[in-house]
Amino acid sequence: MLKSLTSSRMTVSRLLDRSAEFWPDNVAVVAGETELTYAALRAMSCRLERVLQASGIKAGDRVSLILPNTAEFVVCFFAIARIGAVLVSLNPAYTDDELYAILQDAEVRSVLCAPSHRERIEAMRSRLPALSVVIAIPTFQALAELCTGYPDERFDAEIGESAAHAILFTSGTTGRAKGAILSHRSRVVNSLAGQIGYEITSQTRANVPAPLFHSGGMILGLINVLAAGGTLLVPRDGSVDAAVDAFAHHGANLLLTVPTLVFRMVEHARFRQIARDLPFAIIHGAAPIPQPVVDRLLDGFPQCRPFHGYGSTEACQLTVLGPDEYRRFPTATGRALPGVDVRVVDEQGANVAPEHVGEIVTAGPHVFDGYLNAPDQTAEALHDGLHWTGDLATIDERGIITVIGRRKDMIITGGLNVYAREVEDVLQSHPSVMEAAVFGVPDMEWGEAVAAAIIVKPDMNLSEDDVVRRCREHLASYKKPKHVWFVGELPRNTLGKIQKPKLVKLYSERPT
Repeated sequence: MLKSLTSSRMTVSRLLDRSAEFWPDNVAVVAGETELTYAALRAMSCRLERVLQASGIKAGDRVSLILPNTAEFVVCFFAIARIGAVLVSLNPAYTDDELYAILQDAEVRSVLCAPSHRERIEAMRSRLPALSVVIAIPTFQALAELCTGYPDERFDAEIGESAAHAILFTSGTTGRAKGAILSHRSRVVNSLAGQIGYEITSQTRANVPAPLFHSGGMILGLINVLAAGGTLLVPRDGSVDAAVDAFAHHGANLLLTVPTLVFRMVEHARFRQIARDLPFAIIHGAAPIPQPVVDRLLDGFPQCRPFHGYGSTEACQLTVLGPDEYRRFPTATGRALPGVDVRVVDEQGANVAPEHVGEIVTAGPHVFDGYLNAPDQTAEALHDGLHWTGDLATIDERGIITVIGRRKDMIITGGLNVYAREVEDVLQSHPSVMEAAVFGVPDMEWGEAVAAAIIVKPDMNLSEDDVVRRCREHLASYKKPKHVWFVGELPRNTLGKIQKPKLVKLYSERPT
């Protein structure tokens, strides 16, 4: 009886099992030419689980998934969860330095990746003592062939809801990526709250260009949609043209997007033509959309239902600004999702008065368990029974939260997080750079754009092209500065600390 109770606990793979039991013939995933029903997705994830088991992977092992948004990613995602291994999903755009640092820190035992990444991983294998298995997955057909001959019966790994499901890395302010440990329980609880708050059902057909390796795309797109019995549409890219195709050919009724793409949508003639009279929803995060764009969106698409979501890697989805309040409070972040405890507090943890600035905190089973190998950073983020998000905000009498800044130095550009220190370290490693300060400046299209003010060493030369090239060599492309200024000095306070708010004010309206 006790074993039965233990095995019945809800895990990420059981969300898929439940949908396969309720809607076996419904289409679960459409990615290019590949289309999988729930029954087929469940069966293939079971077969791949057996492949991993035969390769020596077991519950608790850390398995890195380095694939773009594809049907293969979805199958691998559930197979890793099913066997009880811990997912370490990584951005395929990472440089070798970024990949190696995370694979080493997480002591990854197995990597599932594209062939091009296999060559890169094999080249660093001698420096990764924990790594034993690297499996290249070039195409969905290749994955199907790999699984041929293996049974599709579920193998019930002895894992519970408190077991780690994933370690998701988020760039740290010290320049070192932090691995947030997330349990199966946190994923399931957050998904249930998201399904209610964002109105995701079995009728949802969601176009999801957001990276599935990222916490937002993983929960809002992959887990939420498939747990609800909906259809996950994986487009060829994140363009407006791909969104138009999702409407025209796949019956999309939900777009998971970022403010940058919304800005482009309202300017796109074909999108306006095909979507004007369609009932559809938009979920975006990262930042509010400027009021003129909000007005054009809601006036131009009268049946559009917009949602602004907010969360973090450590506590994926916390609030929602729903359609009924979206136009009235365009700069707001939203209200707490159903069943999620979210507050704005002072340094002592007491609730702030309406319109006073405090830090957003949250508590409950949706919160991460801590950072991998980082006890000091864990203690800073988790204390007094709360997760301290580092985001500063106000809250009004209605419970509507508005984020106004970040306690730590982070830039959100096009929906992706960039930590200034990480870019600064790369810039200051250049032999011509004396000092560099990286900050975000407002941008109509990207929300924020990465900017850098650089002091060049005496008698040395440096161009903007040199700066961008340096960043591309050591960082993912989206982290490189879009604006570069060469300056004689940087503003500082009496303690010698660079005053970045002054940099933002000085350079927000100044051409490069």
